[in-house]
Amino acid sequence: MGLITKMRSQMQIVMWTILILFVVSMAIGGLVGGANIGDIFGQRQADVIGSVNKKPIYYEDFNSFVSSEINRSTDNNPSLMADEQKEYTRAIVWERLINDLLIEEQIEKKAITVSDEEVLFQLQNNPPFFLQSNDLFQTNGEFDIEKYLEFILSPSQIDWRPIEQFMQNVYLPNYKLRQFINNGVSITQDDILNDFKKRFVDYEIETLHITDKAIDNDSLNDIPTEQELLKFYNSNLSKYKKPETRFMKFVKWPILTNSSDSLRTKIEAEDLIFRLRDGEDFSTLANQYTEDPSNFIDPRNPRGGSLGWFSPGQMLPAFNDAAFSANVGDIVGPVITQYGYHIIKINRIKKDNQKNQVNASHILLTVKAGKDTKDKLSNISSLFSLEASENGFQEQAKLNNLEIFETSGLVKESIFIDDMGPVRSAVNFAFKNNPGNISDSFQNDDYFFVFQMDSIVEESFQTFEEVKNQIKNKLLSDLIKSEIKKIAHQIDINDDSDFKSIANENPTFEYIEKSKSKLNGSFLSVGKSNYLVGALSNSYVGQVIGPIPTVRGQAFVRVLSIDEINQANYDQMKESIKFSLLINRQNISWDDWILSLRDNANIKDYRYDFY
Repeated sequence: MGLITKMRSQMQIVMWTILILFVVSMAIGGLVGGANIGDIFGQRQADVIGSVNKKPIYYEDFNSFVSSEINRSTDNNPSLMADEQKEYTRAIVWERLINDLLIEEQIEKKAITVSDEEVLFQLQNNPPFFLQSNDLFQTNGEFDIEKYLEFILSPSQIDWRPIEQFMQNVYLPNYKLRQFINNGVSITQDDILNDFKKRFVDYEIETLHITDKAIDNDSLNDIPTEQELLKFYNSNLSKYKKPETRFMKFVKWPILTNSSDSLRTKIEAEDLIFRLRDGEDFSTLANQYTEDPSNFIDPRNPRGGSLGWFSPGQMLPAFNDAAFSANVGDIVGPVITQYGYHIIKINRIKKDNQKNQVNASHILLTVKAGKDTKDKLSNISSLFSLEASENGFQEQAKLNNLEIFETSGLVKESIFIDDMGPVRSAVNFAFKNNPGNISDSFQNDDYFFVFQMDSIVEESFQTFEEVKNQIKNKLLSDLIKSEIKKIAHQIDINDDSDFKSIANENPTFEYIEKSKSKLNGSFLSVGKSNYLVGALSNSYVGQVIGPIPTVRGQAFVRVLSIDEINQANYDQMKESIKFSLLINRQNISWDDWILSLRDNANIKDYRYDFY
């Protein structure tokens, strides 16, 4: 690999930053299944938070991945992420790390290796996305292959070693494994034709639909019997297992903003206005500072604060007045509304006899409790915890004139506490302490808390009476489906049958004379049904099909008409359809394969002992 050897000897710009950003996203997002990044960087600690087939996942590694993803999602400002979103991020990182270890295990089992020549070929002919998207290799925001090849063929500025190692040890082994799994996926001409029909060909059908209306409800009054319900309960007792449940009492202090917090936010807004009037780009600052969630609907393409066009009265009064009193190019603000402080830029104005419109952008800074406010509440709640430990929880709450609340039952995996939001640290406290113990001060986005462990309900089973109605509804639903199917199969129907006459003789049947739709759409009465799509794909005009399962019962359909295939359109689209089907099936194949690995893996999860 002479070229890469030459690259190593001539370096000025080091690309570790590019690689690390991509590696982190791969470990928790999985370009082709992810990678065991802890092994790459050699970070191993003593605390095991879980394992996959006896291969450990260490707390330090897991926590590092979670922190990296939170920092990536918030542009290195974790305080912008709500507690609930942090818990969600932690769960996502866990699931993907499980996949990473399973994939790594399969790469080892299949002895997948990558040669130097393969690395060089990929770098020259098929550069990965993380390289294509790097500014070094772009012109006007687009990947510039000529610029990229210039760096490749004259490597005097870049240290390619981290990229080379990553390609050889992670990227390409994952890619090869995925290709191996997807080799069995193929697309036939019939597959392409059927997909085209689903999307572009109209079918008109006549429908006879047997639903639960055909069942005599009086005949179901005593079904299922008590004996049948009890038998089902005893046969499925494991489904009604109740985990150990813990209950706590708690007091809380809401985190409220004050005039100092509002003033601080206003000063921050005024500082941004100064920077804007000094020539900084509004869109760039908006993407960096705005707290308007609509700006990040597509995280890859933030909107730069753009609000588009709006008319008088569409915005809150203060915002409306400021926007419609300004001129094109003006920077207005800070304007305060119930959402916080707004900095408004007027992009364009339309004026006509009927109405005025403004096209504007804005930066929203919400008023949040500052450090002083939180420190004060932290001190108050911490002092309460100490005094309650000496004087008793209820007595101290009474002395401090605090209302005592009670949690609903918490299991070890609980994240939320009633309507207080996520307080995972408090749940962890509950399962590591005994009744009567008092917690330190805990905090989430909205409150400070102090808890007292109250009681423990040991692991048990739900009683028959607790689940009786649930069992009854299930058995009754199964029975109704069975009865509908039985009625449908007793009807003698062929291509010459008169659906309308059958419906007249059976007024509880639903009859639709004509219903027209594409196969990926919905037909009257029967709605959407994969069984119906499959049957109609290979049908002919005049054919009667059924009974076909539907969401509500069983249906017979007669094909009244099928639109002709537009051959020119089909010929034009078949290659793109083939590609789309292939990618979709490969993704399904890969996901199913991963799922089968997980189903057969020995996965241990100790996260809830740490968080």
